[in-house]
Amino acid sequence: MIDLHCDTVMCLIDDLSQGDLYENSWKIDIKRLQRAKSRIQDFALYVNMEKHPNSYARYCDMLALFQEQVTTYSNHIMHIRSYADIKACYDTNKIGALLSVEEGGVFEGDLNKLRKAYDDGVRLITITWNYANGLGEPHCGDATKSLTSKGVEFVELMEDLGMIVDCSHLNDGGTKQLGQILRKPFIASHSNARALTNHSRNLSDELITLIANKGGVIGLNFAQAFLGTSSISRIEDIVKHGLYIRNLGGDDVVALGTDFDGIRPDTEIEDIAHMPELYDAFIKAGLSEDSVDKIFWKNADRLFKEIL
Repeated sequence: MIDLHCDTVMCLIDDLSQGDLYENSWKIDIKRLQRAKSRIQDFALYVNMEKHPNSYARYCDMLALFQEQVTTYSNHIMHIRSYADIKACYDTNKIGALLSVEEGGVFEGDLNKLRKAYDDGVRLITITWNYANGLGEPHCGDATKSLTSKGVEFVELMEDLGMIVDCSHLNDGGTKQLGQILRKPFIASHSNARALTNHSRNLSDELITLIANKGGVIGLNFAQAFLGTSSISRIEDIVKHGLYIRNLGGDDVVALGTDFDGIRPDTEIEDIAHMPELYDAFIKAGLSEDSVDKIFWKNADRLFKEIL
């Protein structure tokens, strides 16, 4: 299994009394990832720029915590910086920890800070969160706006460095522009289908097709508000979004982006250890094991091999 987005580091830095990366009271920790036979878990460093005006300092604090935790539990988990690292994790059965940043604005438009982030081991950046940030417009803003000139420089340097560009939270205009200016695939790490649930955080049919045609992937988000009208995040709704995106974009576009520990905890899948329930649900929906394996890890693995 490869999961393209969680916010566990945010939970850890805000309340270490609830445990650490090895075992905690939230939905993702090393013990649960081992039970789920996880291959790669993305850990996002999410910064709310209104709550943390010195957003770069908050990023640095979260980075330090991530590094300390991964070092402490290095017998179980490894910070991956390249596809060679990923293969090493596969060979040793360690969990690969992919480090991402959810809010490109933390780098303040400074390309040297972006280069430093690459040196820090960041390999994926979600360009915006829910605020305009000098790079682009969020999903909840003006849908027609393009990336800023600095935003174009930013994503082009990301591509040159070998970082994954993530359009989750970005507006439609900026996402379309990524398809025009990037040579390599880009992703929506944790987004669903707007045709099924009409929310600006979800992707239109046009954007699903664009990402698929670029060779990118879309990680299914488990947040209730992006799945449907139920009061909890239901497995059947996750499957519906997965099948819809697959039918539109093909067998190679769907992946997982749970958003665990960043969404409401009311989820039918109790935590990451219970992900086999979703695997079985896709099988019951008529997919072959190979197709479900693509959703669970092979599609993301292919993208990592191409970009990292």
